[in-house]
Amino acid sequence: MLDRLFNRIGHLIVKKSKPILISIAILTIFFAFGITKIDMKMGNDVFVSSNSDAYKNTTTYQKNFGGDGVYLLISGDRDKLISHEMTKKLVSFNEKATKIDNITGTLNYVTLMNEMFQSGNVSSMNGSASEENNHLMQEMMMNELDPKDVKRIEKTMEDSLTPKQEEQIGTFTQKQLTTSQMQKLGAKMAALGTQPTANQQQRMIQSILTQKQKDAIKDYTTTILTNAQKDKIQKAVLSSFPPIQNLSTKALKAIVFSDNGKVPKELEQLIPSNGKHLVVSLNTSDDTEMSAYVRMTDDIKALIKDSDFPAGVSVKIAGSPMIMGGIQSEAMTTMAIMLSLSVVLMIIVLAIVFPVRRRLLSLGYVLVGLIWTFGFMGWTGIPITLATMATLPIIIGLGTDFGVQFHNRYEEEFRLSQFNAAEAVHKSIKHIGPAVGIAVFIMALSFLTMFLSKAPMIQQFGLTLAIGVVICYTVELFLMFATFNLVDQKKKNIQVKEEKTIWLSKFLSQYAELVGRFAIPILIVGISLSAMGFANEHKLKIETSMLKMIPQEMESVKNTNQLTDIVGSTTYITFLVEADDVTDSKVITWMDNFGTEITKEYKSIEGVTSLPAVLNKMGDVDYSDQSTIDKNIKYLPPSLSSTVLSSNHKYATLQFQVDSDLSSQSQLNVLKKITKEINAPSNIKVNPAGAQVMSLYGVENIAANNKLMMVAGLAIIFFGLLLVYRRVKHALYPLVPIALVLGFSPGTLLLLNMSYNPLTIALSCLVLGIGTEFTILIMERFREEEAKGLNAKEAIKVSLSKVGQAITASGLTVILGFSTLMFVSFPVLKDFGVTTVIDTLLT
Repeated sequence: MLDRLFNRIGHLIVKKSKPILISIAILTIFFAFGITKIDMKMGNDVFVSSNSDAYKNTTTYQKNFGGDGVYLLISGDRDKLISHEMTKKLVSFNEKATKIDNITGTLNYVTLMNEMFQSGNVSSMNGSASEENNHLMQEMMMNELDPKDVKRIEKTMEDSLTPKQEEQIGTFTQKQLTTSQMQKLGAKMAALGTQPTANQQQRMIQSILTQKQKDAIKDYTTTILTNAQKDKIQKAVLSSFPPIQNLSTKALKAIVFSDNGKVPKELEQLIPSNGKHLVVSLNTSDDTEMSAYVRMTDDIKALIKDSDFPAGVSVKIAGSPMIMGGIQSEAMTTMAIMLSLSVVLMIIVLAIVFPVRRRLLSLGYVLVGLIWTFGFMGWTGIPITLATMATLPIIIGLGTDFGVQFHNRYEEEFRLSQFNAAEAVHKSIKHIGPAVGIAVFIMALSFLTMFLSKAPMIQQFGLTLAIGVVICYTVELFLMFATFNLVDQKKKNIQVKEEKTIWLSKFLSQYAELVGRFAIPILIVGISLSAMGFANEHKLKIETSMLKMIPQEMESVKNTNQLTDIVGSTTYITFLVEADDVTDSKVITWMDNFGTEITKEYKSIEGVTSLPAVLNKMGDVDYSDQSTIDKNIKYLPPSLSSTVLSSNHKYATLQFQVDSDLSSQSQLNVLKKITKEINAPSNIKVNPAGAQVMSLYGVENIAANNKLMMVAGLAIIFFGLLLVYRRVKHALYPLVPIALVLGFSPGTLLLLNMSYNPLTIALSCLVLGIGTEFTILIMERFREEEAKGLNAKEAIKVSLSKVGQAITASGLTVILGFSTLMFVSFPVLKDFGVTTVIDTLLT
């Protein structure tokens, strides 16, 4: 059946060479336009299926609370950072930042303090400060008020006094008067001629008091006020208090450093290191597309440049959206490097080990196959991810491999046919077409076993590789042989070097004899090493932290790491709490208790952020009293409440701050344990959600079904070869070296002290596909030579000397194609490059 099919293909190419070349050129232009439509995805959704609960809960979470935050780390001299000038700059920056697409709000210490003053809840800011500090802060605040407002506040205080308090104040005032002041007061009262009223007497006393005495009376008055009176006066002060950005630098510092010269706990995250840094948080929308992050990154950088922050003040941008926004240009640069290096290395290896005419032709045609592959991705919506990026050098290597096989066989048949191009093309396609075709078919099937993975990234990787090898095989088969037919058929006196036994063929012939002599010992050693690799595979760690997979020299990555060092871990395991009303006292009580229990139980949990946690920071709250809860929630600064409570009160968040040094696998274990411990009432739903949760479930998804993919790949190869050859031994032979290398792979990773990542974990499928091609090509040539009457040993020697040269050349092209991955800046690709080079060499 295959012979008939490829016989027809051979006749078609010989007769229709020109139309075939024209058709391929037209299709190449079509696919080239498709490349411009390729999207790039680097978010955590590439690890988790859109049908999973984690993905759906994260979508709900992001709709109500937005995406990951963008952070500005502003550093410099404390006097410059905590100053009137800087507050003006921050307010101006905030106003402009909220106009940027996908920025939904901002938070810095100025906006937070303004919200706290407006809500009338500032008691927590100086709760631990000494009485002296409280007094100085209150005095400073009063000095910032308009004189009219001061008089109005004093009137408010006077009107709130009870008769008993007025009497106490009067008695205290009398005690403050000196003898001379008493005499002056008596003289004034005598001059009046009548008994003065209480107000008249009060004005007379005020007129003779010194400022020190007035201050003493004010302080005393404060001590006898009830809490209700204090709240009333405080609200009067706050309602008249100017915005923070309008305060003098002196007053600003008095408030910012109100906790005995330190920043209050409520402001520590926004003013870390006691004023050496400022943190500005930008809330983002639920649009997590790469294109949105790229635009956002450019807009924020432009805004920072235009904001004209004071000289000596540095501004750095951090956070996942900024990292994602910077990856696109880094990825494009990386792909350009991989393409350039691959081409250069292919040229070198083909020049050294492939001594035929037009030896670089296969490389030129594989680039056409590459255009078709990535154009197909663009037209069909397959995105560029960290995994599909790696297909570029892989497809170049494998595609060149196919071309080398075609070219090598054509040159052999061209000589045997006495330089008849049409006959050589026909015979070459008849013999090498099915051999490489079977290998590509089995290779594509082994790549498609990656669909057994639960991680979308791995599935897309397998699909792209399968599409790439099928396209390259098809394009090169028609393109290369059509070119040979047209170019060689018109030449009359073709000068072709006689076939000689070159050093490589001679070496491979001797190698085959040596292997045959020591076959059993070699097999025993191979099986032992492979078994050791399989036995120790469980010791390998799995890394899915996107931050560790991307170039560590990226500015946004460095800034994010610096931010973590300054403000602590920015890693949170988030749970989405859902109820009819999450502000209900029973729901809040449960959240408070559960959050406290978890932080006490797990040493790796550094803190919890939730609605009750925020309320607790603002003062003691009685969670049994719904009216008190509602009142305190009403007074919460909007910028804080929006991070823990949805606007419709249907959702709340429980965010557990995790030690940033904890590995991804350990974080996943903590996530699972916390999830199991959720004991919420039936009317409260609690589910893990958010970007970090998606990443952690990605750990599980990437590792899931790894053994199943391996077994399925071996089974597919066996049954595929059995279907083609109809003989069990011919289906089993190619599996032996591949199965051994599958064991060598984890052993290699352990020796190199490397961990699994989304790419290296898919190596089994890659090794299966590539290894099958090599073994099938050798076996096909062995069967061909055996059919000519040679015995097994001679058939093996001849096969390796004939096809071994091409396999060595194609093998080296694959290896060198993979090696380009080692020179890129993405750690995930570097590790993959090192491992694939070693595994392919072993294969």
